[in-house]
Amino acid sequence: MDTSALIRIEQHAAAVVATEYRHLPSSIVSYYLTPPAVAIALNKQQLTAVLSRNLRYRRQYGLSPRNVSLSTQPSIQQQDYLPKLGVVSWKDCIGMDMLPKALLLPNAQNTTLTCWLNNVSDRMAMVLHAYRVTEETPTFYLFPYLDFSKRSEYRLAVSYGELTHVRCYRRRNDFQTKHTDAIAAWWRNIKDWPPTDVLAHLFVDVVAESDPGQFCIIDVNPNLSAYH
Repeated sequence: MDTSALIRIEQHAAAVVATEYRHLPSSIVSYYLTPPAVAIALNKQQLTAVLSRNLRYRRQYGLSPRNVSLSTQPSIQQQDYLPKLGVVSWKDCIGMDMLPKALLLPNAQNTTLTCWLNNVSDRMAMVLHAYRVTEETPTFYLFPYLDFSKRSEYRLAVSYGELTHVRCYRRRNDFQTKHTDAIAAWWRNIKDWPPTDVLAHLFVDVVAESDPGQFCIIDVNPNLSAYH
């Protein structure tokens, strides 16, 4: 694994973990496009098992491969989901960025969820290492899947609650240049920013709502390059 990237994760592990959905302040969560439909807490043994299924992480930290098992039997409504483990999603795992409803038949749900947990990429394992450093555990979320194929996505750089930069990183049919100024105005209305160093520097991803000048948050990540 990338040693320098792992060192950065270790140095700023608290900032990484702080951006998990359940840790975010209400002033941010209230602007999320959609809350998770399912949230399953993992314990330390389960997290270690998840990480042990990644070959490079296992070799890096001398782990033996372990079977991932869920201690709960969640009842999940059949629909398409965006799965996310703590602060990472399966976006770089081919065919796993979306969990289709066809795999969530009542008698197969645990098997399907275990399959996802058994397959974390090198990037995912590296970021999840922050949980071992902080001795915390992640939650396994299922967010309702939404099709963004026609919606532009914008990334905000935020430091201590102040917007420092906005750019469109996925330009789609609804792109408008004026959205940059509209996003800045919208962000200024977000109140009660928490005075905490672990949320000092963030990337906030948003999409436009149908109402002019209104936006929704779809993801929050730490801007590690802004920490020194």
